[in-house]
Amino acid sequence: MNELFEILAKAPSEAWVGLLGVAVGAVLSIFGVWLANRSSITQLHIQLEQERSAKEDNLKRERLEELYLLIDKWLGGIFYNYLQLSLVMRGEIDYNQYHDQVIEYGKDNHVDFSRLGMIVGIYGHELESSYEKIMAAREEFNKVSLKHKHSYEAGDIDGEKYLKPFTAAQIKIEELTESFKKEIAEHVKRL
Repeated sequence: MNELFEILAKAPSEAWVGLLGVAVGAVLSIFGVWLANRSSITQLHIQLEQERSAKEDNLKRERLEELYLLIDKWLGGIFYNYLQLSLVMRGEIDYNQYHDQVIEYGKDNHVDFSRLGMIVGIYGHELESSYEKIMAAREEFNKVSLKHKHSYEAGDIDGEKYLKPFTAAQIKIEELTESFKKEIAEHVKRL
């Protein structure tokens, strides 16, 4: 061990200065690499977050566009139902004919109504209030329809007294649904 100290003590001061310069350079290089790696990791996190956000926005846009189309198709079915049931209320067709026509129409125009609610619940939280208004209007539409059906089954085939509230319920659904479609379109445009 003493020999090592003697060798080091005999080394010229220029060698110590050079060795110190190499050590400082190595420390600075390591620090530079650490800073570069840290910056790269931060940039990667930012890039991944932006990509994730873009994918989420794209998926939400696709689902809201699907919701728009489903609502439009559902509204067409409601309107068809209204037209056919209003014919029953006027006495132009009977309930059996009405059911046959609605079933035939539904073969090609089926709407998965639970999917509407699912899309609103998962992707359209900001649309829930408007959707609930449509559901309340649909409930009113169904109540008038059910009252007429019970009356019809009891032998009172004159449905004229139900036509006015039934038409009002249909118009309300249509207005709320058209407003809902505009609201969906606005949300899609913002994505």
